[in-house]
Amino acid sequence: MPGNPYGWIWAGGFFLLAIVVVLSSPVVVHGYVRRVGNNDDAELNVRALFGLIRYRYKIPFMSMDGLAVKVDEQVSASKAGLNTWKEFNDEIDTDKVVSSIEKYKEILRLTKDLKGWIKDTLARVHLTEWRWTTSIGTGDAMWTAMATGAVWSVKTGILGLLSQIVHVKSGPVMEVHPNFSQPAFKTEWSCIAQIRFGYAILAGLQLLVRMKKWKGGVKAWQNILFRA
Repeated sequence: MPGNPYGWIWAGGFFLLAIVVVLSSPVVVHGYVRRVGNNDDAELNVRALFGLIRYRYKIPFMSMDGLAVKVDEQVSASKAGLNTWKEFNDEIDTDKVVSSIEKYKEILRLTKDLKGWIKDTLARVHLTEWRWTTSIGTGDAMWTAMATGAVWSVKTGILGLLSQIVHVKSGPVMEVHPNFSQPAFKTEWSCIAQIRFGYAILAGLQLLVRMKKWKGGVKAWQNILFRA
């Protein structure tokens, strides 16, 4: 006796609904940076599939050593309840910066229209929160006023450029407070950006196709990225 056809219809409908819900779910990226005097800390959190996938990258400490920046880094990831955590130290100097630029140039050359892919992907991103507050003082009233104006110009310029690349959904919060009493500098920035999981998957597949269209493909990317 054949099974109940309505059961298969209900199962198929539930399966399609589940796919739609998953693809429509947001990938949420929360970035945070703070600098108070010479103390720095930064954090990046990524959450997808309603929290089943989580990634956290934190820099609790940075210090200058000559022309190099010493960084303490913490990385944690969670996938469906399986957690991993790493902590390591790194040093960013002139050679590493130059090497990173050269790697980017090579990847740009090897990947078909990588700039176009980046532009199309960012066009799907929605910026739901943007907060940036700064307090600055130079010890001199005139120079403090000039520095305050310069910081305002930099902030508005960055936000104006960003609004042409991604969708800014809510009113950004930006403040610059002059400190006329003493030399001081404090800045705190945070933002929340979202992209639908389906768009993120599509962007990844498009990038994979572009990589394979050139000689070396994915292997060439790996050789460049993991090269010392």
